[in-house]
Amino acid sequence: MNLNWHNNQVKTYDQQISKKIAGYNLLYDLTSHLLSIHIPPIQRMLIIGAGGGQELISFSSVLPNCHFTALDFSEPMLARAKERTQQLNTPIDFVLANWMDYEVTAQFDAASCLLVLNFIEGIEEKARFINKIYHSLKPGAVLFIATMMKDSEQCMKRQLAAWKNYMQQQEISSEHATKFAETYQDAYQLLQEDELISLLTACGFTSVSHYFQSFLLAGYICIK
Repeated sequence: MNLNWHNNQVKTYDQQISKKIAGYNLLYDLTSHLLSIHIPPIQRMLIIGAGGGQELISFSSVLPNCHFTALDFSEPMLARAKERTQQLNTPIDFVLANWMDYEVTAQFDAASCLLVLNFIEGIEEKARFINKIYHSLKPGAVLFIATMMKDSEQCMKRQLAAWKNYMQQQEISSEHATKFAETYQDAYQLLQEDELISLLTACGFTSVSHYFQSFLLAGYICIK
């Protein structure tokens, strides 16, 4: 899954990622359902890591009156998101920027940060990253965050072996699947569940709930 996010080859990301992550589409379906029942209805939503466009496609179908701010630091990925969402009758502001460099000018009713946090180095940087999301949201707003996780050595060994088998079953090359499993802990900036929950609650988020799991990828919902 390691990519040069500034290379045009990442435009094929959305075509490959569902083969690599079991339940990839389910993550977005579940997030969409949780968005759809949020009260009050969501009018403005921030998507951090919107490149590829999957969030926009999934969430716009359940939030017809929402204005989206779609942020990504990868120009090719953001171009792919624009390409995939051309037919959506949805107001979208596409923003090419790193999240920590982005100037927030208005607060949001909801935010998503799916498959991004595991690329942020160091727990202090992760805390700053999450804290900025917190301050970009209105009181009562909802955040969805999904990230690669770590666990005990025995658990991770078992999970990575199964994940490798899944990838190969999806016609991902044996070489790629093996490299992913062998380099997982070095390639990603991983947290244990208690560490992530501590970061979220320290920033002020409440009602942290685990709503998605696929091998070592986990999704959480919380409220400001």
